[in-house]
Amino acid sequence: MDEREKKYLLKKEVNTFGNDLGVINLEDVKEGSVIESHNGHRFYLLEPTLYDIVKKMKRSVTTLLPKDIGIILTYCGIEDGETVVEAGTGSGALTIYLANAVGKNGKVITYEKRPEFAKLARKNLESVGLIKKGQKIIGLDEEDECIENKENEENRENNKENIEKNLKEEENGLYNVIQKIGDITEGVEEKNIDLIVLDMPDPWNVVEHAKNSLNRAKGRIAIYVPYMEQAKKSVEALKKHGFLEVQTVESLVRNIEITEKGVRPSTRMIGHTGYIICARVRPE
Repeated sequence: MDEREKKYLLKKEVNTFGNDLGVINLEDVKEGSVIESHNGHRFYLLEPTLYDIVKKMKRSVTTLLPKDIGIILTYCGIEDGETVVEAGTGSGALTIYLANAVGKNGKVITYEKRPEFAKLARKNLESVGLIKKGQKIIGLDEEDECIENKENEENRENNKENIEKNLKEEENGLYNVIQKIGDITEGVEEKNIDLIVLDMPDPWNVVEHAKNSLNRAKGRIAIYVPYMEQAKKSVEALKKHGFLEVQTVESLVRNIEITEKGVRPSTRMIGHTGYIICARVRPE
């Protein structure tokens, strides 16, 4: 972060960095340090949070915003050790937060229909230690997968430092995400699930499958849709299949500007992005 509080996400192996405020040397500098550029400007070397990483990572589609992810995590009460099924993966932003919420003892199985999206998500999930390098995506064309694994293996063989680095990173990873190519409207293969999270155009087509796959003691479902008509159809499907505590919310966020002159709401705000529907499966 530079002295203007502008952030830059860098790989650990980067030794020098520069912008309009000058060039800094990062070699042998630890996180939590202040560095001065060649022309006297201050930079701060910080360890990135998940929020920093997700904000900067490559995207295939528009990702859920923190305000909506926060509602899903808290309203569903996601805990360490739970099993979560998600659809669709997209760029993996929500997957990252879900995986960190369930921890090393939990598991996230994420469905995506589009192979190109799943491959991009794999890179994002690798970068935060949620899957291993080149981990197989279930249902992805085996020929493409073999080529990618071969390339990864060649890179490791050509560089012993990379091998040591990968082993060290694997010690710190959660590795609790399983990626799958598939259309979840055709069925949910997993059983005894704690939570199903749906970020897709037609979630009502999954509700019956969710009912059959969720565990009866604590099974929950969360749905995110941008349009009111989608929310209505989703709620109708949940009620039809006997779900309990069906609630629909919308989250709006407005920053507050605090200066010496006074305090006032920002003229800009994050308004409507989508509706979030949460419910519990009915015991039988």
